[in-house]
Amino acid sequence: RVDASAMLPAVLGVLESLLAEREAFDRLELARGVKEGVELNEDGSQLSSVLLHNIKADRVSFFKGRTGDTCEATCKEQGLKCHNRWFKQLNKCEVMLAAWPKDRSGSYFQHCTSTYYGHDLPAYQAEMDKLLLNNDMEGYPSTCGGRSDHGARVCPCAYRYPNTKATFHTVFSVESKQYFEWQSRYNVYWHKQAGQPGKITRLLSMGGAWPTDKQPHPVGDHLMDEVPTHLAPKYDPKIDAYTAYNKPLAITHWLQNKKVEEDVIIINDPDCAFVGKIESAVEEGAPIANQGYYSFKDPNSYEMQIAKHYCRGACKHFDPIAVPVVIHRRDLERLAPLWLKYTEDIRRDREGPNKWPIEWNDNKYVVNRIEWVAEMFGYVIAAAHLDLRHEIADLQMVPSVQRKLNPSVPIIHFHVRIETGDKQHWNKGDDKAGQVFPWPIPAGTDEVSAKMLQLLHDAHEALGDTERFKKGLWESYAGEWTNPQ
Repeated sequence: RVDASAMLPAVLGVLESLLAEREAFDRLELARGVKEGVELNEDGSQLSSVLLHNIKADRVSFFKGRTGDTCEATCKEQGLKCHNRWFKQLNKCEVMLAAWPKDRSGSYFQHCTSTYYGHDLPAYQAEMDKLLLNNDMEGYPSTCGGRSDHGARVCPCAYRYPNTKATFHTVFSVESKQYFEWQSRYNVYWHKQAGQPGKITRLLSMGGAWPTDKQPHPVGDHLMDEVPTHLAPKYDPKIDAYTAYNKPLAITHWLQNKKVEEDVIIINDPDCAFVGKIESAVEEGAPIANQGYYSFKDPNSYEMQIAKHYCRGACKHFDPIAVPVVIHRRDLERLAPLWLKYTEDIRRDREGPNKWPIEWNDNKYVVNRIEWVAEMFGYVIAAAHLDLRHEIADLQMVPSVQRKLNPSVPIIHFHVRIETGDKQHWNKGDDKAGQVFPWPIPAGTDEVSAKMLQLLHDAHEALGDTERFKKGLWESYAGEWTNPQ
């Protein structure tokens, strides 16, 4: 077990030698007019030259992280920032052997294992007593936030250039429905209880009929005084009744009509509860997100077919991300309108001559049908169009899926049914879900589900019910409230 961060001068020496060879090779290739296989920076300079210069100028250090720690935490402990562009260089056996020359028995390692992949690799895997390389850096790139319980990593740490203020603003998108009423109120409460830095804003899609009527409702709903809210117009249901349009539309409207001053925007869903803090001051061009439940690893998968079809050759890669997304405001200002555009492009093909292939909309072939997750793909393709590559981090736990609480994970995403130890069930879509839930928590309930039930109980005890709910003024659980009088 690695118990403390330690600087690794041997790794510096190996990397300097490897990069010097690479830099000379790249220079010769470019002199011959060959660019294929030569990694270039955005300004056209050789990446190998820049990295070699950074080593020689002492602009980067490499530390051995504690077992189970992320590189983000390891570098932060040194007062530095993890820089993920180094992981491709670290994913070499020579580098890992320099960091961990000997195994548990004291014998020298003879080789590395390259049959695994993951955001937490390369690493020394203590339980297996092996040095593991990442054999799929494209599909599962090594990240600063990657971790495993038995893995210790080599972490690239450098000075953090202060071009991002550590100012945060959390947003979530809803409509005015009973379904969202308790989620909106509880979200604000949980945000405060967790001590999450910064503001939180409900993006309320109400009134209007985008794009012909761009004016949102003039007054808003009954929660305007209780829940910090930005009013945005709804997407015209006569064009398409797909309500998920409202998420990229509301974010675009908010950024274009409010003076948003915070640098770091956290995009959450209303069914996400803060149990910890998100304090990553992401730089421009380096958003962070949770790993999605889908993948672009297989180049022939239906997910890859969808992404390539709509990006039309403009994208180099696609990140399988899920909420929460932590992104710099200026990146989101560029991304949000494209997010809406690509969502429209995908939904437009639900009928007509370019109608989706049957497989794209059939759960026998895809995890979720394209008719429902068009907005999710809209975000992925918009980010790829802008060449925004996401750092994948563990940011959410799902009740009854993850059963053990992880104190380093800041969000519980309660989008699935919760089952208690005595086989009671709770689901966010149940009638009165915010008021009626298993309580006291039955014995044998897993830790994540128990924590979620505790959050529901605490929020309901603190906030109570709205007068509108107590008087039964909702027409139905999913019915909208359009008249504020």
